[in-house]
Amino acid sequence: LPMSSPHVHSVGIIKCMESPQKLNRHGSIEEIYRNFVLLAERNETVDFLDAEHDQKRSEKATSFATQFRVYDAQKQELPLEIRECDLYIVTGSPSSAYDQEEWIQHLEDFVRSADRIKHPLIGICFGHQIVAQALGGKVGKSGKGWGIGVHTYSWKKNSFRKIEHPWFSPRIDTVKAVASHQDQVIEMPPKAKLLAGSSFCPIGMFAVGEHIWTIQTHPEFTTEFAKDLYSLRSHRFADNEYKYAVESLNFQTDAGIVSHWIASFLLYHRKNQYCQTEKLHVIATGFRVVVMSTLMMLLCRRLGHFI
Repeated sequence: LPMSSPHVHSVGIIKCMESPQKLNRHGSIEEIYRNFVLLAERNETVDFLDAEHDQKRSEKATSFATQFRVYDAQKQELPLEIRECDLYIVTGSPSSAYDQEEWIQHLEDFVRSADRIKHPLIGICFGHQIVAQALGGKVGKSGKGWGIGVHTYSWKKNSFRKIEHPWFSPRIDTVKAVASHQDQVIEMPPKAKLLAGSSFCPIGMFAVGEHIWTIQTHPEFTTEFAKDLYSLRSHRFADNEYKYAVESLNFQTDAGIVSHWIASFLLYHRKNQYCQTEKLHVIATGFRVVVMSTLMMLLCRRLGHFI
């Protein structure tokens, strides 16, 4: 969808995997991401908002709509034009960013194109890694084993209050989310800024300017989905890893807050884009008036009539 109306937001889901058939009861990958993005719009899951904010959010929901478009990256289905959607989310994947596959190379090209024009983009897990790699960072397999269960990231640069990006609100001291990864970003892109991480995963979140931010964990995973996923993959994990992961799913995550950040990120960029469009419209209108006035004056002079 083109970015034409300030009341319709379009989110492009760059799908990099299919949900295993044994997990079909949780919905498709695109449904999982769609539900996650819309999490902030549902009263029952946004318990961090007070009643006054709840009312404002409900009023806003009647004025704004979020529409989704899905692109299958593994089938090399990517946007023909970067501005087809207002925001792109690159999903997780069982593949490694460093796999020499054609679809991954095309995805990297897309990330670089989005970065070149500063188009809003979010990377989650594999998406976090592919963004890093595409922009000059490095990805590798962790020597610490699998990162599974609920992981906690702490903010860098002393405290969360030091972070400039306005969409990270409400502000929380740490970020808790479900994890499922063996690869990690081991070197950030040159122009990226480290936001948060842990001893297990030092580069857990980073941003590039105001238009890209990424996270290694899976805030879109519900604990029920994660439990079934870990069970399906239990043969890959050490016994202590698996036991901790399942037990940690009893901890509360910050999925609702991260969803709210994504919604705020989208609204922030849509507002800026709309204001820029309006400014260009005013400039163009003024230019047309000047041109028409000049032409009329020249015409009058040619006819011998002076104003």
